[in-house]
Amino acid sequence: MARLIETSLWIDFTRAKTPPARKLAIQPWILDPEACLCEPVAFEVLRHATPKERPHIEAQFATLPLLSTPPRLWCDAARLGQRCRDKGLNAGSLDLVIAAIAIHHQAELVTGDADYAAIARIVPFRVQMIL
Repeated sequence: MARLIETSLWIDFTRAKTPPARKLAIQPWILDPEACLCEPVAFEVLRHATPKERPHIEAQFATLPLLSTPPRLWCDAARLGQRCRDKGLNAGSLDLVIAAIAIHHQAELVTGDADYAAIARIVPFRVQMIL
């Protein structure tokens, strides 16, 4: 099963100030043979990366399978957002796109962001929380 590693984990794993215990908790998921990436996650991580961090992150990303973002996925994400909004949850735009990618590819979303667990209560999909 594909495991889509979400932005929050990549940020915690790559930034210097993250406590070593947190990095150790994330490392098995990053190194998992089923670990995947998607374009919105790469975008979020790389846009905040420092010049020193970028080459290392890009090298790591180059080793991972990329889950595609088919054109219809934007409509799927919008509908997902509407369903969330109808239930009182105002989820972030990129969170909805990332969730829609996980749903489309039947991938487990591995994250440290509780917003995805809230989305999954409205539209069920596999979410693994790493706290």
